[in-house]
Amino acid sequence: DQQRHFMPLSMPVRNISYKEENIVWKFPPEYAHIVGVPFKLFKGGDPPPPPPQDITVIRALPQRQEAHEISFPNIIGYRVESQEGEIDADFSGLHNFEIDGTQYPMETTMETAFSGRKEKIKVRSVKQQREQELFYTITKELIGLYFSDLDGKPYFQKFNKLKKLVERWYQEKVMLLNITDPEYKKLLFFYNPKEICDHINLGIMAQQKATDVILPIFNHYNRFGSSRYVHGQTSKEVYPTSKSHVNYVVADTESWEQIAAKTLEELDEVESYVKNAFLGFQIPYVGHGKDKLYFPDFIARCRVPSGGLVNLIIEITGMNQDKAEKRWYVDNRWLPAVNAVRDKYGMAPWAFVEIANDIRDIKNQLLAKINSLEINQLYLMKMPDTENQKAIIRSLKVRFNHIPSNISLADELIAERREESKREDGL
Repeated sequence: DQQRHFMPLSMPVRNISYKEENIVWKFPPEYAHIVGVPFKLFKGGDPPPPPPQDITVIRALPQRQEAHEISFPNIIGYRVESQEGEIDADFSGLHNFEIDGTQYPMETTMETAFSGRKEKIKVRSVKQQREQELFYTITKELIGLYFSDLDGKPYFQKFNKLKKLVERWYQEKVMLLNITDPEYKKLLFFYNPKEICDHINLGIMAQQKATDVILPIFNHYNRFGSSRYVHGQTSKEVYPTSKSHVNYVVADTESWEQIAAKTLEELDEVESYVKNAFLGFQIPYVGHGKDKLYFPDFIARCRVPSGGLVNLIIEITGMNQDKAEKRWYVDNRWLPAVNAVRDKYGMAPWAFVEIANDIRDIKNQLLAKINSLEINQLYLMKMPDTENQKAIIRSLKVRFNHIPSNISLADELIAERREESKREDGL
């Protein structure tokens, strides 16, 4: 009888080619032929090619440039010019610095399989540290990071004042989660010092907001970006546009971007808009002690009822991470910095709105924001002559029956407002 000889099993051999023309930029399934098996249990050969993806080219349309181009400042940081004086902090609007007890086990129970003896080991070393030592360490880091001259020499003469602010922050803003003993606030010893100092400095900057001058630090090689440079490819869903310099809106979610684009197309107040896809619009901020970049969703050029223009930054997806830090840097750094130099560069004023909770209400929220900008337009917009300013005041008076007290008016405009009131009273 004919005998069959079986070869011993050996290591599998991959039957696949990695030549450049076979690269599909995804990992295809790989089939292995087992040497020594006299019958085929596995099907060999190359895997079927993946189906082709639908690619959409996103680009700026030259025929729309004149009417719908949107440009923006390309900022990489901020310069704060502070006046010398008393150092203080406002922690009232600052989010709490949280110490999550679930990340730090306070006790461990140890036992063996050979006896019923149990032993609890508790964290005690951090409680033995002195609070004053913690305050000293944080204050030293705070001075080194934020209170030094251009040569890096610390202003140690401010140590005592800053130390008092650190103590106040420790008592008011440090919150323990899932820990009842306040002594465990000393777990700050194990935190990144820069993250702690960044949080404290937010309160100091909030107090100095009225006197500080915030100026932008532009990208040295590319001061301004524009929708004219948008060009890219995407396999995501897209929404066609008519009031945008760019041909499509790229959808990062199933419906939110589409709803936002449809609303912006319908609103008469919106002259032009662009989705921040392949645009490169970014806002620098600091989160958890690290320099980061925030990419808002849309920029829209809107016309307020008085006739002025405003560049409105629109966020619809909710700032999934570092929301408090992003919003703070938008309101207290990016917007003041850009609006401080907009006259120099001929820009319209900039503002920000976040569509909160329900995207289906985006139209009402956008209109409310645009109308609120009209109320504050004397702050946002520098009109070319007094006659236009007078026209704005008359428009506000008719619509709101008063001038909001937070608007700073020139003396001659206040005098005119009083004269008009007297004439009305006489009538």
